[in-house]
Amino acid sequence: MNFGIIGIGYWGKNVLRNLIIHPKIKNIFVLDKDLNNTKKTKNIYYFKNKKKFFSIKDIDVYIICTPTKSHFGYIDECLKLNKVVCITKPFTSNYKEVLRLQKKFKNTDKIFLDHTYLFHSSIKYMKSLVSKKKLGKLIYFDSERISFGKFYNDVDVIDDLAVHDLYILDYLLNGETPNKINVNSHNIFGNKNFISNISLKYPSGFFANIKVSWYSPIKSRRILLAGNKKIVEFDDNENDKKIKIYNKGIDYKPNKKINQWLYRTGEIQIPNIFHKESLSVMINNLIKHSNSKRKSNKIFEHGKRVMKLLNQIKNEQERARRGEGNCS
Repeated sequence: MNFGIIGIGYWGKNVLRNLIIHPKIKNIFVLDKDLNNTKKTKNIYYFKNKKKFFSIKDIDVYIICTPTKSHFGYIDECLKLNKVVCITKPFTSNYKEVLRLQKKFKNTDKIFLDHTYLFHSSIKYMKSLVSKKKLGKLIYFDSERISFGKFYNDVDVIDDLAVHDLYILDYLLNGETPNKINVNSHNIFGNKNFISNISLKYPSGFFANIKVSWYSPIKSRRILLAGNKKIVEFDDNENDKKIKIYNKGIDYKPNKKINQWLYRTGEIQIPNIFHKESLSVMINNLIKHSNSKRKSNKIFEHGKRVMKLLNQIKNEQERARRGEGNCS
């Protein structure tokens, strides 16, 4: 199988590293404007010319690792060739571009999304806890993604960091979407939104809080997912204790005059989870998707929901900036 990778910046280099060591990948074709620091390696072919790159008939799968503003154009090129194409987050620059793809192409089942955390062993473990109802009825999701930089020209901190939580929520909640949105943001440093707090309320009563920042001296990548039975914590900064399950909860007894809130505290469980690099797992799934004879639009519809919610959040952010009401 031959892969074409578009863009070898920070994330593209990580993708390329995983492609090189994969046993099922024969040749890799790379398109990038800047090839100054590349080394000539067997079975890797570099191109600066977009027309020459897309004229190569031997490429089976494309992976787009370029800045977000260029995603739509490259997806368009790949779907015209009726090839499987994988796109790094965010899917496109805006929701309108997703709708344009849906209207223009009948083969959107060829689209695969590098929503990297969905291939993370800890997120998969959280999903299994939800599916088996080990946490009980879900109550809230609380996420913190903060670090120092990096600023981008074509996206803000919501596009860059909060999008991870949006696709994780879509995965954990089986596509349920919120009906109330609140956003508080701050934008300086060239009028760039660099810190945001996002609150999402769902018809089921579930609540999600997302905090993202490009201006923090500490790095945090932490999620709490709480049910009425147990609470699970995912801390991606931990090396071998990424998941902790807390046997804690509160029972409310409205008929009692005193002690209406009964606190339940039990042990903390740290499951032994085998961790494999998420990008490696993603590429395995991408190859499986490419080889599948019967593809569905499930991945595209997932991406469409995420981009629609991202669009609603950005609209609410603008309304809040103007001092207008909430989105519901």
